[in-house]
Amino acid sequence: MKKQIFCQFLVVCMLLWSSQIHGNRCDASGIEALRACGDSIDKELPSPPKPLDGCCTAVRIIGMKCVCEVINKIIESAIDMQKLVNVASACGRPLAPHSQCGSKS
Repeated sequence: MKKQIFCQFLVVCMLLWSSQIHGNRCDASGIEALRACGDSIDKELPSPPKPLDGCCTAVRIIGMKCVCEVINKIIESAIDMQKLVNVASACGRPLAPHSQCGSKS
């Protein structure tokens, strides 16, 4: 379990590093928001009653559009998309109607 969480963290860090090389700020910001919300969106962890303040702060500052831009198959294999949708709503930044975020629409 710890090894799997470490591997997931490593993948997110590699994606963050890669996005910084390419200079795409939204990608880096979106990954930062995902990292801040890790406890709330991880597939393997139970959902906390509400997202942590740092998670909501990141979601509010960065915005879900930017977060959704970084979702790819690798990231989606580590996070629960329904939990992400729930976090967005709980943080006051619900997904726009009919928008796409990873495989979730």
